[in-house]
Amino acid sequence: MSEHFTASTTVNLEQNASAFAEVIAAAFGIVVREVASLFDFSVPTYSTADLLKAVNQSVQQLTSFNIGALKAQFPSLSSHHLHTLAHTKALLESIKTQPLVRIGIERLKATEWETAQNFWAITEQRLRRSEVTEAVNSAQRVRQLLSSGLKEVQNRLSNAQHNYVASSAIQVLREMGYQVQVARSSVGSWTSVWATKGGKAIGVVISPQSQMTVDMMGWEGTSCQAELISFRERMKKRGIQFREGKRYLHRRREGGALLQQASKLVKSSGLTFPEALLHVVQGNLRSDQRRRQAATILLHQRQKEGL
Repeated sequence: MSEHFTASTTVNLEQNASAFAEVIAAAFGIVVREVASLFDFSVPTYSTADLLKAVNQSVQQLTSFNIGALKAQFPSLSSHHLHTLAHTKALLESIKTQPLVRIGIERLKATEWETAQNFWAITEQRLRRSEVTEAVNSAQRVRQLLSSGLKEVQNRLSNAQHNYVASSAIQVLREMGYQVQVARSSVGSWTSVWATKGGKAIGVVISPQSQMTVDMMGWEGTSCQAELISFRERMKKRGIQFREGKRYLHRRREGGALLQQASKLVKSSGLTFPEALLHVVQGNLRSDQRRRQAATILLHQRQKEGL
């Protein structure tokens, strides 16, 4: 019996704070020992997705609050102008209250960060002078600068987390006695690992968001579960925590759908096994996206017909 396992990953600060320091240092180009002085380690786990989710939630909440405050102060503002000004202010406030995001923008986009704050000061001055059009124009400039900085921070943190998770998986599998082959996509941050030991093999694919998919082949009975547990425990010691996991006991010695599709591709195309793993997972993802788009279009068509 072998199994297929998919889960998102986070860095567990309580288990291994140095892992988090490595991710941040790699993202922002700083010395690892500096991270402790730049960030509050009170949170138990870290993931780029959670961080950006917290920023977005803060922006939404503050935008609603700011709309009310601005409307009371400037009752003649149109709803469009209100939202532009409120959202921009919320974005600036949210970045300032998220130390990791603020530090990232300061490090990676220092000039843009300073310019955005200066432009926001100008925006507030223009509002007080009732120069609404000019105030909205400068607010839009602020939002462009902040959005650019936020995107750069997200990309750097996502890549750093991905690289840490991928390198940890490679090292752990080698420690477990596997011969390891690795492939990385030329477009986007995808990594695949093909690990073999005797007649057994483990295929691992890590997405740009650090979601990990594992498929196994070659095991009899339930011995594969012990091997997967060992893999996860070793990853945990490196600070990698799995969550939102889905496990499928596919009961096929030749592997689940991922490994079977990759095996066929290797035979027909001449790709290496890790290259085939990447091709299969990315192809399945594109197919899922097309199906969702088609379903959305069909739903819209039916809603129009029902009107």
